Amino acid sequence: MTAITLPADLEAWARAEVAAGRAESVEALVEARLRDSQKLDAFRKSLDDAVAEADRDGWISEEDFFRDIDQWIDDLEAQANREEAAGKAAE
Repeated sequence: MTAITLPADLEAWARAEVAAGRAESVEALVEARLRDSQKLDAFRKSLDDAVAEADRDGWISEEDFFRDIDQWIDDLEAQANREEAAGKAAE
């Protein structure tokens, strides 16, 4: 493991987190935050990739998006109503 020295304010914060029971140790806290940073970097890359794909392949308009969502909800409600009617008819 690589030894690091934290600035005084971060050291105090990390020790307070450990004292409050929110971290097992300063080392574990630093490791967790670095892993969080890796996940955030991966998420940012996925957003950048999505924007690049939309720029390349086209964006969906807000109106089309909400129309599609409304249609999806209508379709699900109609299916639920059909299933409910079929259940009552079988009784």
